[in-house]
Amino acid sequence: MKTLDADGLRALVVRACERMGARRLDAEHVALSLVKANLCGYDSHGVFRLAQYHTWWKQGLLKPAAQPALAEERGFAVLVDGHLAFGQVVARFASQAAVRKAQRGGVAVVTAKNSNHVGRLADVVEIVKEAGLIGFAAVNDSGAGQCVVPYGGMDGRLSTNPIAAGVPGGDGPGLLFDFSTSAAAAGKVRQLLLRGEEAPDGWLVDASGAPTRDPGSLFREPHGFLLPAGGHRGYALSLLVEILAGILSGAGFANPHPGPEEMNGLFILALDPSWFLPPATFRAHVDQLTAYVKTARPMPGIGPVHIPGERSSDEAARREREGIVLDDTTCAALATVLANLGLPADLPYQ
Repeated sequence: MKTLDADGLRALVVRACERMGARRLDAEHVALSLVKANLCGYDSHGVFRLAQYHTWWKQGLLKPAAQPALAEERGFAVLVDGHLAFGQVVARFASQAAVRKAQRGGVAVVTAKNSNHVGRLADVVEIVKEAGLIGFAAVNDSGAGQCVVPYGGMDGRLSTNPIAAGVPGGDGPGLLFDFSTSAAAAGKVRQLLLRGEEAPDGWLVDASGAPTRDPGSLFREPHGFLLPAGGHRGYALSLLVEILAGILSGAGFANPHPGPEEMNGLFILALDPSWFLPPATFRAHVDQLTAYVKTARPMPGIGPVHIPGERSSDEAARREREGIVLDDTTCAALATVLANLGLPADLPYQ
């Protein structure tokens, strides 16, 4: 395990993305998103993804210089074509389109296709939240990445299909959450494998359908699978994500012959609360709600109560100060990407 400097990691990702052809602004946005994921404790969506992006670029599945565009716009709805750009760039473009339309008309629904991996989904709704709007987002793998069993089944049919929401507060933090509809993100399981740790009970089944704590079972033949979060509840939400992010966007949905796993389908809903009550009143009521919830007595071994998004914010502040700890495999992969791009392979160790 190595400790790396956050600013140095951002600069490293910027250089790599620019060398692959990205504009400076886009490279900086991708770097900000990846390192922010590490800072917030979502290492599965952090800089370890850069090696994947490099592979997809060489395969022609990622076009770093491409720019997303509005494919169609009607009423409250916008369809975005990502043109195989970095997913974070597509998601930013789609989120900004949602904000503009919702500020004019009260509500906006935006979908995007031909997008690469969008990264941490909380970043998508945070753009909406920071504009004073309520945001909801969902993303699928365009029907691929079928590593999750449906409730009651033992064959993979769905992807991890995360959802996220952001709600602005006043003096309080509001809400910001992002979680998979599966028991865990596949990237989180891979992180356990890289660290040589076991998965918790209730995350995985092996190829025979038996419970297992071996994270490697998800990645080797015969494949094991992830379970849906909360049994039938996560399964139902995952189906909803396939419909909103996959079918509505035209990106693709779970079927026997899906497209490439690298492509994401994206759904964003933005809602202006000022159409229902004064913004100050709305924010004050959100603050009252979150403050009241936190007055609950802490459960031994689990508490105290946190509002969704608080722990990530606290962890980000700590890692910004103390550095980001990465496993040796990820560090080696980063160095390899830099070398392959003709850049100095020195990592910013703290």
